[in-house]
This record gives sequence, structure tokens and C-alpha cells, in this order.
Amino acid sequence: MAETTDVLVVGAGPTGLTMANLLQRGGVRVRIVDKKDGPTVESRALVVHARTLELLDRLGLAGKAVADGEPLTNAYALSQGKRFGRLAFVSDESVKSTPYPFGLIYGQDQMEHLLIQSLAEAGGRVEWNTELLGLEQTLDGVRVCVRAGDGNEETIEARWIIGADGAHSPVRHALSLGFAGRTYTMTLFIADLEMEWDLGPHQGGMDLEHSGFFFFVPMHGTGRFRLFGTLPPDLAARETLSVDDVRRVLDTRTHLQVNILKANWISVYRTHQRIARHFRVGRVFLVGDAAHIHSPAGGQGMNTGIGDAYNLAWKLALVVKGQSSEALLDSYDAERIPFARAILRGSDWAFQLMTATNPILRAIKLYVLPKAFRAVSWTPLFKRRVFWLLSQLWTSYRGSPAVAQLEASKHGPQAGDRAPYGFFEDGPEAGKSIFALFKNMDHHLFLFAGSRSEDIPGEIEEQLQTLLATYKVPIHLHRVSAANRSLHQLYGVDEPTLVLVRPDGHIAYRGRAQDLDGFRTYLDQWFKRRESQAPAREQTEAPVPSRTH
Repeated sequence: MAETTDVLVVGAGPTGLTMANLLQRGGVRVRIVDKKDGPTVESRALVVHARTLELLDRLGLAGKAVADGEPLTNAYALSQGKRFGRLAFVSDESVKSTPYPFGLIYGQDQMEHLLIQSLAEAGGRVEWNTELLGLEQTLDGVRVCVRAGDGNEETIEARWIIGADGAHSPVRHALSLGFAGRTYTMTLFIADLEMEWDLGPHQGGMDLEHSGFFFFVPMHGTGRFRLFGTLPPDLAARETLSVDDVRRVLDTRTHLQVNILKANWISVYRTHQRIARHFRVGRVFLVGDAAHIHSPAGGQGMNTGIGDAYNLAWKLALVVKGQSSEALLDSYDAERIPFARAILRGSDWAFQLMTATNPILRAIKLYVLPKAFRAVSWTPLFKRRVFWLLSQLWTSYRGSPAVAQLEASKHGPQAGDRAPYGFFEDGPEAGKSIFALFKNMDHHLFLFAGSRSEDIPGEIEEQLQTLLATYKVPIHLHRVSAANRSLHQLYGVDEPTLVLVRPDGHIAYRGRAQDLDGFRTYLDQWFKRRESQAPAREQTEAPVPSRTH
């Protein structure tokens, strides 16, 4: 007989493990399988950006990652070995915009171990040495055949399948989905080194050379670096490199003085730019590299995959538990495909410039770019933009079918935007950040009094409590008094306003507090009512308690 589960996750990299963690903690029956015999040892993905740390904080994991990682606050920019500036990842503005105003050097191997431990604490485990052989969609689920390491085959019936199985995804191939894009001609290498160089044992830097680029990233420990670089044609066809090969590449293709003491591992790879036509086909979803791959420029890959998992997991959990309609799952494609395409465009542009063979582009890289960088790199606006772009704090789902803006205000964040980071000034949470409330996978409704109002009309709060009690989905109500001036300013609120924040930290709904009919219409579109409940206007059940700030 076939084994059954709510969700089967295929692939136990950072994306699949994040998905399994969120579903397991959300009360969903989940299995996660991987054909490898254990977690990754050699890590290509290296940087965890601010937005990803904010998401990991919802699992209680950000603090552990920061404690074991190495904050990357700046890196020298060099052209043919000469410094022309310093790329700052932290500014006064970035400190105000997120609790994690830096990039974190935290390898894929570290991330996987962290997520595996978290999954075990939640009662889950990875089934290693388990390979997907095939899948078939049925009317109400997916039938999957897998083979374990001992050769035994098993049939699994799941309501939903998550393909988190990498760039060569068997799940994607089983769906006969295209993976449009291209392979870059330039061959890259990556090496984990113990080394000495002119910039010091803890300082990172990117060197733009005539023949390509080299990026030195300081790792945890003195004199330990991760090196990314381009290979010359005579080594491009090689499958492996020796430490002497790496020394020769640096000696002949850079102007830097680098003394390699030891190489812990070295890998050669080709990079690609590809994206699936759809991220969902029926009851099967693609996340992470199974859905999109791109160049390593900006260190966005692992972060984008984890973002996919967070976007999908809370929606799928609500559907599995009967709290939301399946239509909510259509927003995964609508939200994440445009985001992935934006990441691909940005990383492609940067990679093309760094590896340019065209004489004009090469001149721009080596001479024009350094001069332009010197002119603007010291300005607060430039520092703010660099951090904002790399951190993924710009992520927005405006225009998604799953968000609604019923307020004409053009100030502050709009529906679909990431909820801004700020602090309470008044009430029991005074001195705490609004993010401190987001320590679960629930929705949070903020009832702002409005900067022009003295207080929130009592009948509005009572009606909201009554309305929220009629839905199966947990929605926590928070009153934000007018005394919280900085939050009102940050969220652009003048009049009494409702702001509903999703489990992934994005604003799902924004509208006037008096327009309860509009809010009710939004909730009815996506969330299911409790059984045997009277309509909201006649509902007499005890209301959900609210919190005043």
C-alpha cells in the first residue's frame, strides 16, 4: 500500500529544508527526501542577506546564524590590483531599515546543518539516499515512486509535491517544463583557501582584471578565504584543479600579491541563466534552483530560494489545513516569477560586465567604472542603494492577486511591499520593534489610530474582533495608538487605517479602518469561515482579544 502525506519535498538543500521546517512547524504532515547520502560539505552559496535573515528570524534561527557567521560590512574594490574604493554594505540608513544591516558570510553547508537541526527539533527528518523515480498527478494529489539506498522502491501518495531538487531537477523534467536561458561561456572556479595577501587576514575584495574577475571573501577564522574567479582557456575544460593551478592563475591573471598556504577544496563550474516557464503545474511546485538559476554575482541564489520557500509555505499550510482556498496558491507564480526575473536581469548584467570580452565593455569595466565609483561611492545615497539592492529588502508583490490596496494614500508602504522595520514608543511594547511580533507563521492586523486622530473608535475595534473570530485562519489584532508617532510616519498613516501583514512579512491588505465591508470582502476572497458561524454582522461568539500599543 502507498504511504500518504500532505506534502512531499524533493531535495534537502537550503530551499527544501526551509520549506520542510515551515510546514512541519505549521502542523502539516511533510516528508523530505534527497538522493544524496547527507548534507552538503562543499559550499558554493556563501552570503546570507538581510531579508533572508529577517525570514529566518521567524523560525528563531537568525541569531544562531549570526553567531556562527562572519558579518560582511565592506569589501575593497580593485582594478588590476589597485584599490579604487570600498564597497560599504552598512550605512546609517541600513541600520534603521532592518535588524540585520549587513551581509552574513554563512555557507550553504552551515545553513543546511542549521535547518536540519531545526527540523529535527520540530519532529521531522530528512530521508537521505532516496531518489525520485517518477511522479503522476491524480485528481486529488500526486503519486510518486522513490527508491531508497537499499534498492527498495516505495510509492508515496501526497496531496502536494515541492521540487527543490536543484538545477537538474527530476521533478521539473517529469513535468516536461522548459528551462529557458543560456550557459555562459566563461568557466569559473571556487576555492576554500588559507592565504595571505596585501589587504589583510579579515578584509574582502573584488579585483576586476583584463581577463575577468576575482572575488576574495573572508571566512570565519584568520586568513581563511573563499575565492571565486575566472579561468583561462587552457584550464577551462578541466574538471578539477590543483592548488598549483590556482596559484598559477593568480600569478598570471592578477596584479595582486597572494600567498596561498593551503587549499581545503577547489571546484570548477559553469554558470547559467535559466528560468522555468511556470513555477506551478497542478499540485506540483518548483522552488529554488529547480525553478531558476543565475550567475553568482551579488550572492543572490540561496537567498532567492529561501524566499521562494517562505512565499509558498505559509500559503500551502493554510490550504492543507482547510483555512484558505486553493486559489491562494496561484499567487506563488504571480509573485515569485517576476521577482526571479528581476534577479536574473541584475545578476546577468553584473556578470556580463565582469567577464566582458568586448573591448568597449572591458574599457568601461577597467577604467570608466572605477572613476565613476570614486565619484559617488562616498555618498549616503549610493551606500543606501547598494545595500538595498543586495539585501533583497526591495522585494515587493504590488499587483499580486493576493494583495489589496483600498486606500488612496501614496505615502508609506503599499499592499505587497515588505512591512517596514520600526519601534513602538508607547504602550506595553514600548522600545520593542514591530518585527518582534512576527515570531510565528500567523497574520497580524494593525489598527492604526492615525496621526491626526486622538484614539481609535471603540466600535471599530469591537467589530474587527467579531469579524476576525469568524475565520479559521489565525489573525492577531494589534492597536497602534497615535502616541506611536514614528510608526505612523514610517507606515504613512494619517487617518485610522488597517494594515494586514502576511506570515512572510509583506503587507496583504491596506485600507481605511472604517471600511470594514472592504476588509471583509478581502478576507472572504482568500480565507474560509468557521463552520456554523453566522454572518459577520450577526456573529455573537466572543471576539478575539486585541493588543494595544
